[in-house]
Amino acid sequence: MRLRRLGERVDHAGAQPGVHPLSPTPVERRRSLISRRVMAVVTAFCPTADLLGNVARLRDQVDGVVVVDDASGEAFDGIFGDLENAGAVLVRLSTNSGIAAALNAGVAAAQLADDDLVVTFDQDSTVPDGFVDALVRGWDAARRSGRRVGSVSPASFAGESQTFEDATTAREPIQSGCLYSGEVIREVGPFRTDFFIDLVDTEYYFRLRSMNFECLAVPGLDLPHELGRSYPIAVFGHEIVWRGHVLTTSLSTPFRYFYRARNRVVVNAEYRDAERALLRRDRLLELRHLAFVLMYARPRVSMMRLLSLGRRAGRRGAMGRIPDDALEVAMSITWSRVPVSRERDGSRG
Repeated sequence: MRLRRLGERVDHAGAQPGVHPLSPTPVERRRSLISRRVMAVVTAFCPTADLLGNVARLRDQVDGVVVVDDASGEAFDGIFGDLENAGAVLVRLSTNSGIAAALNAGVAAAQLADDDLVVTFDQDSTVPDGFVDALVRGWDAARRSGRRVGSVSPASFAGESQTFEDATTAREPIQSGCLYSGEVIREVGPFRTDFFIDLVDTEYYFRLRSMNFECLAVPGLDLPHELGRSYPIAVFGHEIVWRGHVLTTSLSTPFRYFYRARNRVVVNAEYRDAERALLRRDRLLELRHLAFVLMYARPRVSMMRLLSLGRRAGRRGAMGRIPDDALEVAMSITWSRVPVSRERDGSRG
């Protein structure tokens, strides 16, 4: 497998002089009359070999793939070497800088012109056939009708809806699977690196809306994604089963709850007037999730302290990487239950 090198900006009807022509993919043949490129940026941190297959599936859907390694370390040189040998443009960050910095580095490496499009992906997303084309068609149709489009995303992510009731307007979509243009990114600006991780996509979505961009979704389009570990929901020690499946809730690595708490304070403060209804909904969903977090965290008091440290940091505007004292607290926390296997995983709480 060979992916197109980034610098090979090719008229799809034929290769540039001096550039070895590649066999055109179906997508390239359909786009042979236009010069716009559609790029993919994939962020990765300590990936499994599944990343090779995920990137391969993107090959027939885009004009080039940029993979950003967020300082995974030498143990992953083999995987990233294989990706680079296959033709992906590889960006390796020297220090772990967070999802926003990795996205920004990938977008910069893609060298987008204003009319170029880029789709961002996490390493755990499995891209179905026709996925990118569906996004592009949605983008083009909206632009032809005169709409000020900021992003186009799948209507659902890992089977979970991310639209309003009309099924065409995105509601806080996950960044993996979102399509933007070079022009939009230049106008709106980069992803916020001070967030490091968590709510980076939520902030960008709110920023797009604050600048009068529409965030749209493609009805019926889903992006399969391997979510975090799922843990069984239990009452008085008994797992809850519904329609033959154990009900579960997804829990993140404990340190992520520092970022969630801190960045939520910042997002709420910055967008509370413009996004009051969505933030109210977010608050209720977060409280429901935190009920499970506190139910399963051990020691529970350490998780409460970690959340408090995060909220305090948000109020002070202390952004960036988690501080050492909070990280020490996070490292002391474990989950009291064992994650369920995929076969037993049912609906999420």
